[in-house]
Amino acid sequence: MSIQDFFKGRNVLVTGATGFMGKVLIEKLVRSCPDIGKICLLVRNKKGKDTNSRIKEILDVKLFDTIKEQKPGLMEEKLYPVLGDMTELRLGLSDEDYSFLVENVSVVFHVAASVRFDEPIRDATIMNVRGTREVVQLAKQMKRLKVFLHVSTAYCNCIREHVEEKVYESPIGWREAISIAENLDPTMSSILTKKFLGSFPNTYTLTKLLAEQIINEERNNIPVVIFRPSIVISSLNDPIKGWIDNFNGPIGLMMACGKGIVRITYGDKSIVPDYMAVDISIKSMIVAAWHRSKSNLLEKENYVPVYNSASVSKSVSNEQLLDLGMKTLEQYPFDEMMWRPTIKFTTCFYYYYLSTIIEQVFPAIFFDAFLDLIGKPHKRLLPLQQKIYVVTMALSYFTTKSWKFDNSNFLGLIDKIPDVDRKEFDYDFKDVDIIEFMKNATIGSQKYLFNVDETKLPFARKLLNRFVWMDRILKTFGATILVFILFYFNIIPSTFLYNICCHFRSI
Repeated sequence: MSIQDFFKGRNVLVTGATGFMGKVLIEKLVRSCPDIGKICLLVRNKKGKDTNSRIKEILDVKLFDTIKEQKPGLMEEKLYPVLGDMTELRLGLSDEDYSFLVENVSVVFHVAASVRFDEPIRDATIMNVRGTREVVQLAKQMKRLKVFLHVSTAYCNCIREHVEEKVYESPIGWREAISIAENLDPTMSSILTKKFLGSFPNTYTLTKLLAEQIINEERNNIPVVIFRPSIVISSLNDPIKGWIDNFNGPIGLMMACGKGIVRITYGDKSIVPDYMAVDISIKSMIVAAWHRSKSNLLEKENYVPVYNSASVSKSVSNEQLLDLGMKTLEQYPFDEMMWRPTIKFTTCFYYYYLSTIIEQVFPAIFFDAFLDLIGKPHKRLLPLQQKIYVVTMALSYFTTKSWKFDNSNFLGLIDKIPDVDRKEFDYDFKDVDIIEFMKNATIGSQKYLFNVDETKLPFARKLLNRFVWMDRILKTFGATILVFILFYFNIIPSTFLYNICCHFRSI
């Protein structure tokens, strides 16, 4: 059975459809499997918007333009919103909706999760652990279930340097974690977070590992798959190049550098983090779900298929990544920026802290005061710098360490794709040009995150050139003042300068 045939007429449940990966998943399912049944989306009311308004909000992005042009009205026809909440028992579903899902859904993609690193342990556990338990309980009652795919993260085992494609034990049982989250006072829970985490750097990684324990325990009750993407970034080319809808990961740092807001970051420039294009991950997710359902027909498997969606050899170092981004931003600069785009790496916290104050915080205070003085409306830069600092510190665990991810199962799936599905689902990325990819990612981020007007590119390049010269003049002036002070106060003897001049004259 081909992948398209497998999904033909089948109803699918997707949690986390409003998120980055969720949107790309539902777009790919509808576009590449047009005969699919209903795609049930678990959505909650937000700011007074009902489910239909939330669906319209989801579809109102450039990602869906391709399918809207090719098959108008198909997205609206296929999507079936279900009012629910991952943080509630029984997912907050009405009896009617719960029964509908039990009777009609065949495939579950559990994508929803709280990805905030600084989420209180109670909230992260309720969302990521108890939420997973509730989705699993629902799936166990589904009469037509063929496969349950759980999206985890390659970094849920970040306390290990070498991560294989298997389920590892957790330092605490998932039942105990849920019990603590449900019964402990929220304030006390926050106080005990550090002790609760142990060796884990944040609540996200620990709770995602705990969620895997639930999936592992149910391996003989329902057909499950654990899918672990690494750091998911912009699309490679499907359906469009460079699409992204968030500032997470390296893309956010590039954009902040391009705007001149960030000039230094805390991290090891030689570290090679693992990045994966979102469309590669989504294609492989769909293939993994199809292959698991196919395996169920052949034999009873007493194990959980685990796939580390990691690029490994295709990833580049922090320095190379940002260098590629900076070169692209020099060719395609923003038409609004604070200063010349540049970035420095350091693993010395004190140097990072001091440079942040001098090069980022003080200029932010100056610009806020200046724009207030002339009465120009603007987004305040000082609170933004505070957020950047907090995020940088939260990511420091990952920007100063490296991991080895096994991905043989993940790559092995490529050979399992039927020939008739190659065009739509082949995710072989060995021939990807990383320079071209980063160029498209940077341009796409400007286009889809900031709505940059391409007609303003000539003006933007003139603005960048102006900032380059201002930066050079300021640095020269600062160096001159420093030398004058050193010699004026005799910190460095004047004979030192005389000897240097004589040396260069002799050359």
